[in-house]
This record gives sequence, C-alpha cells and structure tokens, in this order.
Amino acid sequence: MRLTIANLKGGVAKTTSAVLLAAALAERGRTLLVDADPTGSAHSWQETAGQFPVVVTRQDRPARFVPNVSDLARGYEHVVIDTPPLEPAMVRAAVLFADIVVIPVSPSTIDVDRIRATVDLIAEVEAQHSPELRVLLTKVRAGTTSHAVARSVLDGFGVPLLAAEIPLRERYAQAWGTVPDGRDPAYGAALAELLNGHGGE
Repeated sequence: MRLTIANLKGGVAKTTSAVLLAAALAERGRTLLVDADPTGSAHSWQETAGQFPVVVTRQDRPARFVPNVSDLARGYEHVVIDTPPLEPAMVRAAVLFADIVVIPVSPSTIDVDRIRATVDLIAEVEAQHSPELRVLLTKVRAGTTSHAVARSVLDGFGVPLLAAEIPLRERYAQAWGTVPDGRDPAYGAALAELLNGHGGE
C-alpha cells in the first residue's frame, strides 16, 4: 500500500496520523515512512524515540519526488508519506505517488471548511493519477455538536468519510518522541477500514 497523509491546513494531526498508521502497517509488513515536510517532524520524532517500528527517510523536495521515493520503496510492502501544510507542490508530488490519500481533519468549523483546498488540489492531478481519497476525523469528542456537524457536512461533501475516528486523547497530544504503538485501537480501526476498501491488502 502507498498511503499519503495530506491536508494543506496545519494542526489536524497529519504527522501523528502518518506515524501511527505506518506503525500499524508495520504489524503487517515492512514499512517505510517518508517525511516530506521540510520541518522534519516525523524524522525528528524517530530520532528522539530511538526505537521505531518503521524506517523513516526524508524527501522534502517535489522535484523527482515520485522516482526517488519509488527507488527507496523497493523491498517495502508499505509506504506512508507525511506531507507539509501550505506547500501545494510537495503535496501534489506525494499524491502522485499514492494509492490512497487520507485527509485528516478535526471537527472544528474552520478545519472542515478548509478541506476544500486540499480536495481541489488532488482533483488537479486526476488526469495523471487518481488515488482513492478518504477523510479521517481526528481530535474527536464524541457526542458534541461540533462532531455531529462535521460528520454531517463531510458526509455531504462527496468525499468518502471513514467510519473510524481518532478521539481527542492526551496520549496523541503527547505521542511525539515516544515509540509509536502499532496496535493503537483507533488507528488500527482506520487502517482496517482503508485496507478493506482497498481490496484487503
């Protein structure tokens, strides 16, 4: 599986989602995590943690991104790409590599509203490559109005919304720099849904 985590807006748990989905995939096969963000958050997470269930590499320039990552991916069953906010060229390159693009979004009104820019960017490359597209709700407080409104708006948006959600939990806020749990239940449920929709790889 080639999985790109993308959202042009920051603060939606892209890096956390990329790392924990990669850790979950590592339970199923050799996995490479590509840090495509110039800030290097995923790479520095791995360096700080010391032990990591996946190999992490940095490729944060859009030029020749797809052939470079394709070369690096040889021998890996799965590749996950963590992308930066506010860098359309880098996100576009990562989308061109992906089988599936996951857009993490928190249930705040502004985050739900700003998802359009990312979806529009992905639509721009559909003539060259059409990955599957999924939205993953993160930082969810179940039973709140914001949660209900976000699901309603996103359900009508025309982009498949995963039933699995990532709850607002202190363990995710404090996860950076720790060894990621490849058996995290919320991200495990999200991955299972992605795999089932992608032929159960």
